[in-house]
Amino acid sequence: MRRILDIFSICQPLVIAILAMLVVMLLTQGCSTMSANSAGGTRDFATTAATTAGGAYIGAKEGDGKAKNAAVGAAAGFVVGEAVNYLNNKAQKEAYLAGYEKGQSNAVKQQYWIARANQRPAADDGYEETYYEIDVPQSDRDGVRREPTKRVIRVVAPREDAGS
Repeated sequence: MRRILDIFSICQPLVIAILAMLVVMLLTQGCSTMSANSAGGTRDFATTAATTAGGAYIGAKEGDGKAKNAAVGAAAGFVVGEAVNYLNNKAQKEAYLAGYEKGQSNAVKQQYWIARANQRPAADDGYEETYYEIDVPQSDRDGVRREPTKRVIRVVAPREDAGS
C-alpha cells in the first residue's frame, strides 16, 4: 500500500498540472471560433503554457524541489514555447502566401481560357468570318515617316442564304 502512495505522491504534481491545463483548454476553446487570429492565439497560449509548466516541473524535479531551479526551468520552457510558436506561425504565413499566389495564377489562367472560348466562333451562329489583307502606303505626317506595311482586317458579316 505504501508503494502505491509513494507513486501517487510522485505523480500528484503532474496530474494537477494536466488537470489545470485541461481546464484552461476547455474554457478557452470557444474563442477559437471568433476569428482566424484568435484560433492561433489560443494555440500559442496553450503551447507556451504547456512548455512553461513542463519546464518548471523538470526544473523542480532535477533541482531537488528548489524554487530557483523551478523558475529557471519555467523560463527555459517559456523560451522553447515561444520559439515553437514563432516557427509555427512563420510556416503558416509562408503556406498562406504560397496558396494565395497559386490562386492568383489559376485565376489568370482561367480568365485566359474564358477569353479564348469567347473568341472562338460557334459551330453555326449565322455569321461568316473573312479576312482581308490590305496594303497601307507610306505616309509622312507631323515629321513622322511611316513605312508601307500590310494589315489584316477581320470582317464578320451575316451569312448570305444560298436559296434566296
